[in-house]
Amino acid sequence: MKFIKIIFSYLLVVFVTTAYCQNSGTTTNLSDHTKEIKLDSSFEHDKWGTTPIDLKYDFAAFISSFDSSDPNMKNGKNISWGIPEWVAFEIKKAPKPNKFKRPSPWLTDEQLHLNGLAPNDDTYAVSGTKKLNIVSTDYRYVRGHLCPFATASRISSEAAWNTCIIMNAVPQLQWQNNGIWKELEINCTDWANQHERVWVICGPVFFNNEPAVWLGQNNEVKAAVPDALFKIVIREANTDTGVETLSFLIPNVVPKNRKLYEFVTSINKIESLTGLNFLNNLTPQKRKVEKNKHAIPPLPTSYKNMTKSEKRKFKEKRLKEFYSTNQYLISSWTK
Repeated sequence: MKFIKIIFSYLLVVFVTTAYCQNSGTTTNLSDHTKEIKLDSSFEHDKWGTTPIDLKYDFAAFISSFDSSDPNMKNGKNISWGIPEWVAFEIKKAPKPNKFKRPSPWLTDEQLHLNGLAPNDDTYAVSGTKKLNIVSTDYRYVRGHLCPFATASRISSEAAWNTCIIMNAVPQLQWQNNGIWKELEINCTDWANQHERVWVICGPVFFNNEPAVWLGQNNEVKAAVPDALFKIVIREANTDTGVETLSFLIPNVVPKNRKLYEFVTSINKIESLTGLNFLNNLTPQKRKVEKNKHAIPPLPTSYKNMTKSEKRKFKEKRLKEFYSTNQYLISSWTK
């Protein structure tokens, strides 16, 4: 009898997952207090093509590919991370938005929650943390927006409201969420205002493709805590590839004094860490060019013949030059 129950539970999860994959973008199982989803065809949230797509959700302000119970672990084990694999959104030039209300509790997919694939607010509460002042502020994991509430507010109050959903959240350390990550979010909206529109793809990174830390207690649905977060920003440009790209890889646990230019990376690096593929709507040659940009220069062949002291000085110089290049790169996006 126990074996039959296990098989039934497995088949139920597979059935629900398959149904969502075949009916991507369905909203029939979202929380009752989800606002009306008004899709605008002028927004091309995943214009440049991101793959693979898992459980797809279409919202006014973003597209989410939410992790299902698929074999994304190194050992081939079927397990759901309880978070999106990636979120993509377009930001258009717009005036400063109004301030809108946020839902409480956050929204989720109720059917996926019942089947143990999607968390709700309980997972992120972490009982007891609010009683410790230092933990309740900077030193706890919060529901980190991937598509920001403020960015969606540029579209409508409904679009902003619906960003507060588990399909758009990852566990993010509070000081990263309100610090360097927020700085990057503000930069993205500023760049959209200057260049008419930009596109953003962001999501979690697990360095061994296997989560080491999870949120969720007792019978709560678990949410994997990312080791880092990536963000790729794209704008149209008069270049050989037709675009300019700027990519970041920011650790979830990061000292407060670190600067954004320290975390510039290549799209190739992000792909190697996530297994995702970006810029699929560019030609292969243009895609190759963009993916190789902004990587830290490789060590020269002469490096192995250097003394220990020479190696240290060379690496320090190389890093200093890399940071200087990145500072110029980031500033070049500002007219």
